[in-house]
Amino acid sequence: MQKIFIVEDDEKLRAITGEYLQRYGYSIHFVENFKNVIEEFHQLEPHLVLLDINLPYFDGFQLCRAFRKDSHIPIIFTSARSSDFDQVRALEMGADDYLTKPFSLELLLAKVQASLRRTYGEYSSGKESVLSVDSLK
Repeated sequence: MQKIFIVEDDEKLRAITGEYLQRYGYSIHFVENFKNVIEEFHQLEPHLVLLDINLPYFDGFQLCRAFRKDSHIPIIFTSARSSDFDQVRALEMGADDYLTKPFSLELLLAKVQASLRRTYGEYSSGKESVLSVDSLK
């Protein structure tokens, strides 16, 4: 079962998101102490992180940079900050995707599944992929 680490301080959104993803077979883990997010990340060793920007103690950009020092797992930002600047900054910090709040749970699920598929599944670099003209027909 793939583990998703949700780093979100809005309790209602965290609960709704977690319950929805659990229905699709994911093991959901929420940050317990925002002062120790990085330690919790290392202990959990998740397969994917859903990361807000506006958080207590550290912002999502700082956390993304810290996670990227040791890991290449997918990171999807979920934030109310919708400016192009924030989205570009998140991607430059190492995020794989970005969703602006409010978002549909169906779109979140699709992005989670796509990120996990690219990293661990049929589209991961662990599989040999040869593109030929015949495969495009």
